[in-house]
Amino acid sequence: MSGKILSVIPARKGSKGIPRKNLRKLGDHPLVAHAIKTSKESDLIDHVVLTTDSREIAQIGRQYNVDTVIDRPHRLSKDEVPLAPVIEHAFNQVNKEFQYVLCFQPTAPLVSVNSINKGITAGTDEKTDSVVFVRDSSHIYWREKEDGYEPISSERKNRQQLDPIYEEIGVFISDKSVVKEGNRVGNSPEFHEVESQEGIDIDTYSDWILAESQLQRKQIIYRLIGNGDAGTGHVYRGITIADHLFEHDILFGVEPTEDLAIEKLEESNYDYQIFDDEQSFLEFVHSTKPDVVVNDILDTSADYVKSLKQHTPHVVNFEDLGTGTDHADAVINALYEHSNPPENHHFGFEHFCLRNEFLYATPRAEISSVNRIMISFGGTDENNLTAKTLRALSDIDRDIHLDVVLGLGYTEQEWLDPILSAYPSNVSVEINQDIRSMAEHMEQADLLITSNGRTLYEAGSLNVPVISIAQNHREQKHPYAHISRGVLFLGQADYVTEENVLTAVKDYITDREKRETMREALEDHDIANGVERIKQILFEETNEN
Repeated sequence: MSGKILSVIPARKGSKGIPRKNLRKLGDHPLVAHAIKTSKESDLIDHVVLTTDSREIAQIGRQYNVDTVIDRPHRLSKDEVPLAPVIEHAFNQVNKEFQYVLCFQPTAPLVSVNSINKGITAGTDEKTDSVVFVRDSSHIYWREKEDGYEPISSERKNRQQLDPIYEEIGVFISDKSVVKEGNRVGNSPEFHEVESQEGIDIDTYSDWILAESQLQRKQIIYRLIGNGDAGTGHVYRGITIADHLFEHDILFGVEPTEDLAIEKLEESNYDYQIFDDEQSFLEFVHSTKPDVVVNDILDTSADYVKSLKQHTPHVVNFEDLGTGTDHADAVINALYEHSNPPENHHFGFEHFCLRNEFLYATPRAEISSVNRIMISFGGTDENNLTAKTLRALSDIDRDIHLDVVLGLGYTEQEWLDPILSAYPSNVSVEINQDIRSMAEHMEQADLLITSNGRTLYEAGSLNVPVISIAQNHREQKHPYAHISRGVLFLGQADYVTEENVLTAVKDYITDREKRETMREALEDHDIANGVERIKQILFEETNEN
């Protein structure tokens, strides 16, 4: 690349769509200042000129260290004056030799330095005399004719399948020969396409609001697990949180072994990246410097979180009982409470992330009789509590339907066939795995038998009473099973007998008052708003910073 580059920023005081547009603050800076800042930050631009008919805009230019302020004559400040003579005038006023002129209109404030540099590189290629910055604006458009309207495209396709239509965004670069001829661009310009959000061209209040929203977007990297052992609870939480973070950008990070996480992220169409190991994830964070890093991977180490904190202002961990909790900005743990939690810890059902399918399911009203029992121990069901529960209920002496939902990691189906073959005819059993909707099954249940995991809260959100068994010592710590009168906790798997299960179920079936007491107790817990509380934790410290 040879030849110096002049950046010309045209900014009139008159604006019909948004009065005094160039003076108003967009984010932390006046609108015109964004183009100045980006031009000054580009190491390819040699000189930045502001051409204006406003003393106020000129003062902003000086405040933001523009190299030259040009007092635009009245004849070039009228509404009907095109941009080409304004750029030519500014070029002639600068007493220096420039080979290329970049026109950077303030109405394109979100164009990044990186995009500017790429466009300049393309524009200073000897094969072209000008480059127009554009964004894809492909839609089905119609045009008016004397006898009505007709579509521009003769075929009706989905937007993604249309031939691209490009929209100018108010930035272009041209060789000085084009400018001296009184033109903005040459006859056959090249296009430099920017990302849609960078190409927002502010002309109306709606455009302004959209640009403001884009400036406020934060970058979140969400690391999670999801495999046969861990199940899909972490993945569903991450996806649910992402569903509620429309105003921010989120990228999921997984390792190759997290096959269930990858599968569910593919289905959701959320962006994700596969990292070989923890070190490669740390290197990515160090290079991208996101606003927030979320760890939904269970226990973290102190060294890992301290390394993250060197390159991101806010680290939030879920269900973390490791040494990394001492260094995270926030730890959210709906499952395991603490009698005297540290200041940065948030415990309890108020911080449970309820999946969307449960938000739109119908909570149970009065349970007058028990006709349908749901059995679901999720994940791998490490103690095969599914088989234990089915053996226990094979002695039940009434007509009932058992809805068994197996976790995706469950591989002990051969244990179930001999148990089911001995079942009495009055009990029907349905077994499913990889179901369409957990909420759809749960809202039909009169009772749920499950382990001490997230399913407790999902049942609680639908007022479905629960008989629970802890799979391990970690689940034993789940306080909701102990404090909620809507949950009958039988103890840890090793100490729960089939007789314990059968007795508990029979008591529930025969005691209507007990059922209603349990159901009503669940109504008192505000589980549905947990996601909003989590959002506040994710961003409150970052906003302060």
